[in-house]
Amino acid sequence: MMALKKILEAVEAEQVVGTIDRFIRDLQYDSRRVEEGDAFIAVPGFQTDGHQFVSQAYQRGARVFFVEKDVRLPEDATIVQVSDIRRKMADISQAFFNFPQRQLKFIGITGTNGKTTTAYLIHSILKQAQWKPGLLTTVEYFDGKEWQPATRTTPESLDLYRLFSRMVRHGLKSVVMEVSSHALELHRVRGIPFLAGVFTNLGHDHLDFHGNMENYFRSKRKLFERFEENQKAVINLDDPYGRRIPEATGGEVFGYSFSAPKATVRHLAHRTVKNGMVVQLETPLGKLEVETGLLGDFNIYNILAAVTTAISLGLNENYILEGIRAVRRIPGRCEQYVTARGLRIFVDYAHTPGALRNILKAVWETQPQNLIVVFGAGGDRDREKRPLMGKAAEDFADRIILTNDNPRSENPRDILEQIQKGIYDQSKVTVIPDRREAIRTALQMAGRHDAVVVAGKGHETYQEIAGKFHHFDDHEVIEEFLKEKGWEIV
Repeated sequence: MMALKKILEAVEAEQVVGTIDRFIRDLQYDSRRVEEGDAFIAVPGFQTDGHQFVSQAYQRGARVFFVEKDVRLPEDATIVQVSDIRRKMADISQAFFNFPQRQLKFIGITGTNGKTTTAYLIHSILKQAQWKPGLLTTVEYFDGKEWQPATRTTPESLDLYRLFSRMVRHGLKSVVMEVSSHALELHRVRGIPFLAGVFTNLGHDHLDFHGNMENYFRSKRKLFERFEENQKAVINLDDPYGRRIPEATGGEVFGYSFSAPKATVRHLAHRTVKNGMVVQLETPLGKLEVETGLLGDFNIYNILAAVTTAISLGLNENYILEGIRAVRRIPGRCEQYVTARGLRIFVDYAHTPGALRNILKAVWETQPQNLIVVFGAGGDRDREKRPLMGKAAEDFADRIILTNDNPRSENPRDILEQIQKGIYDQSKVTVIPDRREAIRTALQMAGRHDAVVVAGKGHETYQEIAGKFHHFDDHEVIEEFLKEKGWEIV
């Protein structure tokens, strides 16, 4: 329970109608979750507006309402009107949960590709260093006690502060979290005192929301714009957008690169070994030789980001090397099945042109006899990237099977046709909208020393088709096929 008066001390209100002598049991922005004694925050959304549901919240027992528009409610309700309710929801939430962010150290990771893998790597390093880290990724959240599937890359501010409160109760001391461009634009991470921020790269994605690449970059840059001297900005200096961030931040800049001589951490060399790679880095700690179960240049960048972040935080060599070595699997990120007959199958979340190009290049470099890729593109999202994904597939794959991803409300055939426009050699292409059939077809056509990449969904366990969610897991389809064939996984 929290006194409304206490919350109002931290929240600038335009006006308050009704008594402020109330106690609040909990906060909700979804009227369906309201229980007796809760306060309701009316947030305008992309599909519906929370102000339309204040009566429903009242009927379910809410008597305190935070709004930005005029609403009508019975006289026993207390209405707190504020400007910019999304921004104020963060202020309301941190006050209600007694400012849990003040007891945690935050590392935020933003960029188009690599956020999740980088987050897992940093989390593992901090775990070795006894920083007691929580984790928030596109895949899952860890609050110090339980792992739970993620609902979105960066939750709403209310959900974030609720998670931070649990982390504090469970004894955690730090948080590693992905920070999406939506979260930065919509004030979800307002009030979080990031000790370090990481910029991985900027590629073609989310232009349905941002409109163009420059707006997309400006949203990402917001993470660093308010940094002060004691905050660390960890930047990929090989990315043209990354090179623009140092001039926009007051934080201490730590760069990483394959070639930039002034980078804090620089790639020297790497070699592929049986179970991954050995990567040599030039660092302020001296030359480091990092062992990893990950593959590909794109994962070297993720390792560079994690190592540079750890160095910016003052962590030593042993924590870094052991932390990275301990990461053997990241759900839906370059997960590999190797069969006794020599076939290798990769499951990866790659759903942007850059990410698809990265995973295909990494697998191509392992020199399979043939490389087969199965992928699609999400509906109701950035349409411009679809032909670019087709081009990325054609550049590396010998066979391309186009299939459904999450078509959502769009006609799946339209999505597949738009991907095909980016492919010059149509003889490589087979279109199979049913994703289960597409995966099975790819596995059936694969030879002993071929590689199959199943891209786009990774850790997801559903497909959204015509507005309905259906259970679907790429892993399950693959494992079912291998079991039927009696192909042993080694």
